[in-house]
Amino acid sequence: MAKEPTVLSGSSMLDQEPIDPYMEKRVVRKCDLHVLPVLSVLYMVAFLDRINIGNARIQGLEEDLSMDGQQYNIALQVFFIPYILFEVPSNIFIRKMAPSAWLCGIMLGWGATRLFASRQGSDD
Repeated sequence: MAKEPTVLSGSSMLDQEPIDPYMEKRVVRKCDLHVLPVLSVLYMVAFLDRINIGNARIQGLEEDLSMDGQQYNIALQVFFIPYILFEVPSNIFIRKMAPSAWLCGIMLGWGATRLFASRQGSDD
């Protein structure tokens, strides 16, 4: 005879109630119907953002930025290699700490990077 899965309600092990498989299935389906469309749109936007650099090149990015030779390819490598290397550790850190704290730290880091970059003199 199969044992029914149980869930703890309250703090006592004596207050166990069986999970209704039909209700569990309905709750999971409802959550999926609310979460998956939003995640799908976010995934699509992230994908479009990553491939948009190719469209910018076609529209004249190299001429506008006075790029010559391999500068475009170097710019792509400067972006994509750290993106690939830091994506997995970033997801691991999000599991270890609150996402709000992680995002706050990333934003502070980006702000500091931009602040220091703005202090650099131009090559002219």
